[in-house]
Amino acid sequence: MEKKLSTVFGQLIGAMWMAEILVGNLGGTPVLGNLSVTHPRIYALAPKFALAAVLVTLLAGLVAANRTGSIAAALRVGVGSGLISGGIVFLTCGLMLLPFRGAMMQDPSYVHEFARSAHRVPTETELSAFLFWDDLGAMVNHLWIGPLLGITVGGVGALCGKWQSLAEKKSPAAA
Repeated sequence: MEKKLSTVFGQLIGAMWMAEILVGNLGGTPVLGNLSVTHPRIYALAPKFALAAVLVTLLAGLVAANRTGSIAAALRVGVGSGLISGGIVFLTCGLMLLPFRGAMMQDPSYVHEFARSAHRVPTETELSAFLFWDDLGAMVNHLWIGPLLGITVGGVGALCGKWQSLAEKKSPAAA
C-alpha cells in the first residue's frame, strides 16, 4: 500500500510542480502564447500550483496514516512521494531548458531577474549561463525539497490522519 500511495501522490505532486514550472517559466514567452500578457489570470496561477503541491503533500500524509494507521508508514509515503515528485521536477526542468532556452532568454521576467541580481543589462552569454545555473539549481533543490516536504508537511498530515483513524476506531458507529 505504501508503494502505491507514494506513486500516486508523487505523480500528483509532480504534476502540480510541473504546472507551476511550465506556467511560471514559459508563461512570458511565445511558447505558451505570452500568457503573462494575453491571459494574466492564467499566468497568475503559477504560485497556486506550488501551493497545491504542498497541500497534496499534506493530503498524502493524512491519507497514508488514515489507511495504514501508522505515522511511520505515512512518513515513508511522504518521503517516497517527495522523491518521485522531485524526479519529475528534475526531468521537467531539464527537458524544458533544452528546447526552450532561446524563448526563455527573451522572457522579460528572466532578463529583469538577472539584471536585478547583476545590477546591469546582461549579455546573451551571461543570460544563458544565468538561466542554466538557475534551472540546474531548481532541478537539484527539488530532489531534497520533495522529501523534506514529505517529512514536514506530510508529517502534519500523518498526525491528522492517525488522529482521524483513532477517532474512527473509538466511535460507536465504527463498531
